[in-house]
Amino acid sequence: MTTESSAARQQILETASLLFYQKGIQHVGINEVIAASGVAKRTLYRWFSSKDQLIEEVMKYRAAQWLRWFENAVADQGNTPKERLLATFDVLQGWYALPDFRGCPFINAVLEIADASHPAHQVSVQLRESIRTYIMQIASQAGVRDPESFSQQYLLLIGGASLMATIEGNPIGAQYARNALSVLIDASGT
Repeated sequence: MTTESSAARQQILETASLLFYQKGIQHVGINEVIAASGVAKRTLYRWFSSKDQLIEEVMKYRAAQWLRWFENAVADQGNTPKERLLATFDVLQGWYALPDFRGCPFINAVLEIADASHPAHQVSVQLRESIRTYIMQIASQAGVRDPESFSQQYLLLIGGASLMATIEGNPIGAQYARNALSVLIDASGT
């Protein structure tokens, strides 16, 4: 595997990721990805044997990128575990307010690909679990009595805030979720 071919794979992933997010997975064909990424059809198929494999790899790529961004942004925002928990929604509000925000790409993928056995669905489930585990760790550090239940409640808040931002085109849902999270934290013994 040469550096040039690795760069071509990366270009395909980045291009497909952007197109899938902007237009929707079902509305982007392989030929559009090839044209926009500037690679030969053979190059794309050397790395991805089908559109389904490309979708799966794009979702894995996006999930790793998103989780790394989220964890780093949260770590930069709070000094204490409680502050970091609350900061998660400050970080999300900033994301929701971006002019190119088009909803959570992982929720979008699950909704577009109705087949729960599709690998993209599994990537979304795994990311959700990674977020929950991350929140559970911070909650434990913050002294929350039942970090497991708390992390599940957190997922309800993030899902609601993400959908509100998508449907209404307004990031304020993150502030509402932050306020609800503060009540949850206080009620959970910190």
